[in-house]
Amino acid sequence: MIRVLTKPRHIWKIDKFLTTVGLEHEIFTLDDKIPDTPYNLGVSYIHTKKIAEPELSKPALGWVNYHPAVLPKYPGIKYIEKAIANKEMNWGVTVHFMNEDFDTGPIIKILPIELHEPPTVFHELASVSYHFLFILFKMTIENIYKQRIKKQEKL
Repeated sequence: MIRVLTKPRHIWKIDKFLTTVGLEHEIFTLDDKIPDTPYNLGVSYIHTKKIAEPELSKPALGWVNYHPAVLPKYPGIKYIEKAIANKEMNWGVTVHFMNEDFDTGPIIKILPIELHEPPTVFHELASVSYHFLFILFKMTIENIYKQRIKKQEKL
């Protein structure tokens, strides 16, 4: 069982994809009361609340975070603003195993995104990031769940 924490606008596409590939799952948002039931893998998909102990250690396969920016360069929630201020041309999205710190666990994969010019508007870069983050999700979630990608020690 995969437990996904996300924002309401992402529920339908995550649900549709996981159902299509046959992965048992449940999806919750910040507004939901999350049951204390067992699950094998936790997924934070653009979820802004930190997953702390004891929840972080509950699933046997741990937790992964789909972060809509390049880690470790752009952690946290102000990554778009920082990228615009930096006139960033090297962009991408990241999936990583989570640990007790915020956006610091071992990186599983970074999907690079070729930007043709530096972003100037928040929604411009956010839209690109969210689009490619779902591509990264589809590329990796099944392999993570089926343990074709193993949790590593902190890099």
